Amino acid sequence: MSTTFLFSTYACSTQEALTVQIAGHSGQVRSPKEALLFDTFTEADKLFVNIQADACDVMTLAVLEALFVQNSSLQSLWLNKVPAGFSRLLGKSGTPLEVTRQEFFQLRPLWVHNGKENITPETWTLTKEVSHPVRPRVKPGQILYQRSLTHLGKTLRLRVADIEKDLDIFHDWHNQPRVFDFWELNKPKEELREYLKKGLEDPHQFPVIVEFDETSVGYFEMYWTKEDRLGPYYDSEAFDRGLHFLIGNEKFLGFANTDAILKSVTHYLFLEEPRTRKIMAEPRSDNAKVLRYVETFTAWKKLKEFDFPHKRAALLECRREAFFGGNFL
Repeated sequence: MSTTFLFSTYACSTQEALTVQIAGHSGQVRSPKEALLFDTFTEADKLFVNIQADACDVMTLAVLEALFVQNSSLQSLWLNKVPAGFSRLLGKSGTPLEVTRQEFFQLRPLWVHNGKENITPETWTLTKEVSHPVRPRVKPGQILYQRSLTHLGKTLRLRVADIEKDLDIFHDWHNQPRVFDFWELNKPKEELREYLKKGLEDPHQFPVIVEFDETSVGYFEMYWTKEDRLGPYYDSEAFDRGLHFLIGNEKFLGFANTDAILKSVTHYLFLEEPRTRKIMAEPRSDNAKVLRYVETFTAWKKLKEFDFPHKRAALLECRREAFFGGNFL
């Protein structure tokens, strides 16, 4: 008797909830609009997938995500029937069409808000005499990324901070001693309101709330390093990203949750802008917890220590090829 595997995902680019059910070698994928059947078979140690040729991209991707999640050691599968347009999405053709795990997790429509958009032409500008591309703007409350974490039984979501919704919890988090020891933002609520407002208005960065199942868990600041204070301290490229973060909800402290959050945020930053080759971080050099964690998340590495005007920092780097080549998702 075969065991049924149930998997739920969400296409962030089309705002569609999708479910996949697999029983043995057959299954069904369901969207709000339709339901499609698919089946699989194994031949010469290769997993082949048959899905209707008219299946849309996000339904096809939902099936593939379910199969890769169901078997974490699966490194590639083969689409025996290739839905229209999927070859274009993957950037290669053929029947059957191989999809590697490394390729799959770089496909954008499922997880990021702009996953259906093409890369826009680069338009350059100057900020304080630094030349850099014009950056896209975000809206308060905007959902940026969503992914099911079946190993934790949670759904992770990244959304742009909303001052009216998030100010109270943002204030609470920054007044925890373990947080203000590094962030030094244990300020009155109205000062933190201005801090968030400034972040939302600054084109080079934006504040982000991390949620597990719609419960606020942590806070990230995501920025473009070229025009950031970090830019001059290393060989920064046009689309390098940087981040600062904290886990504010003490119920969600611990390695498993932190690991899932940081891998998802790294995934988001590489997907949101396909031209991003590196993600950087510059925690305080005595932040032992972060530096110990980096030793376990080996896509990240410490490059050096250096002196900012306000702190001694460790420069950390994650390269695209190291992240997707390391099968961290």
